[in-house]
Amino acid sequence: MIIKTIVIGKNSNLTKSMLSIIKNIIVVSSRDILEDVNILEKYKYQKINLVFNNFQPATKLNILENTEFYINNSILITAKVLDCFKNTEINKIIYASSSSVYGNNILCNENDELKPMNLHASLKVANEKLVEKFCIENSIDYTIARIFNMYGGDDNFSIISKIIKAYKNNEELNIVNNGNAIRDFIHIEDVVDIYSKILDKKDIKILNIGSGNGSSIKNILDFLNNHNIKIKTKNIQREELKISTADISKLKELLKKDTFFEVEDYLKKELNIWKN
Repeated sequence: MIIKTIVIGKNSNLTKSMLSIIKNIIVVSSRDILEDVNILEKYKYQKINLVFNNFQPATKLNILENTEFYINNSILITAKVLDCFKNTEINKIIYASSSSVYGNNILCNENDELKPMNLHASLKVANEKLVEKFCIENSIDYTIARIFNMYGGDDNFSIISKIIKAYKNNEELNIVNNGNAIRDFIHIEDVVDIYSKILDKKDIKILNIGSGNGSSIKNILDFLNNHNIKIKTKNIQREELKISTADISKLKELLKKDTFFEVEDYLKKELNIWKN
């Protein structure tokens, strides 16, 4: 039997990258679901995987112009879809969560206490708990995918994309606290590769999706400077997580994933500095 994968979140960068890699995908717009959840009706009588890549748009995570709109995008869509597929045959559910749920945690392990520090992270935790409860009560296999700092693909949100844009357009790049914070960057192709493995693997309740390595923006900019790529910067002082890197021991053990795209190689390609 062919199991179709229903992906919620048509404009998601991750969804777009999944289309060319994972077979038998059907993409459904979050906006369309909000207008009429019955558009999912025709899939209720098939065995499916259900992947949630929906949330408040990444470029508007910190903007609360319309509270209802924010909440609808962040969690109401998840609830509507789960209600729609209750008592149907679901093979697997994947929910795209975020490393932000760990808060100020130096090395994030899946068993660590969650300490969300903002609205975005708190709503991710709420979605995790909603999916978890639904799946347990309905005996559905599920994975909460806690994705770290994803870049690549159709990306206009990550700091990596902003570095590239600043250089190509000769613009000033805003950096926070002199770029000293350390983050775990993972390329979107690695994320899709991990998703494809999760779909074929049972009983992985929570999984960190990161490279396990930390890099600071300062070090990345120094790397570019050493390759004659000069980027003008403007420093902003504000509170932020100092270090956030993934414990990927479970990723290595269960999915045998231990090689990842390097940020520096990606920047070399995007900025055409292989020979510098």
